[in-house]
Amino acid sequence: MTTFDFTSFPLLETDRLILRQLIANDAQAVFEIRNDYQVTKYNIGDAYNNIREAQTLIRNIQTEFDNEKTVRWGIVLKPQNKVVGMVGFNYWDQQDHRASIGFDLRQDHWRRGIMSEAVHEVLRFGFEDMRINRIEADASLYNVGSITLLRKVGFLQEGIQREQYYEDGNYHDLALFALLKREWQYHQ
Repeated sequence: MTTFDFTSFPLLETDRLILRQLIANDAQAVFEIRNDYQVTKYNIGDAYNNIREAQTLIRNIQTEFDNEKTVRWGIVLKPQNKVVGMVGFNYWDQQDHRASIGFDLRQDHWRRGIMSEAVHEVLRFGFEDMRINRIEADASLYNVGSITLLRKVGFLQEGIQREQYYEDGNYHDLALFALLKREWQYHQ
């Protein structure tokens, strides 16, 4: 097996999903995801107010990929071609074989197993093709959905960063999670 090297964007597929590169034509779909306060309320930053913010995000994701720093996919339900979510590595420290995963999903697709299916495939790609040893994640203590998902796919909580960020007039704590390759292999 060859190691992923950024020569082309990796297309991933599961039973129900295609995980593909985000393109400029996905701006409206990305805006619909990031415009929903219920989807973004635990993300750092406000919900999007206009499509230009989604266009900028797509360009930034492409630039980060071109600079060999991150890999982030759009989530598409088969056989449709509309992005309903995003998942990927927000950073990849190649020297330390470590990355951080993040994800967003349209609210009308919650609780259908879509994100756990997507995350599972991204973890497989990260551990097998990118040769990552440790994948990290963080979630607001109030983000029960993300915490439940992280635990479901095998992440262990390692601690809490108290009052890690300030938003909406309050300080918020973040739960820290990680999954090691050997732990992931054990559960496969």
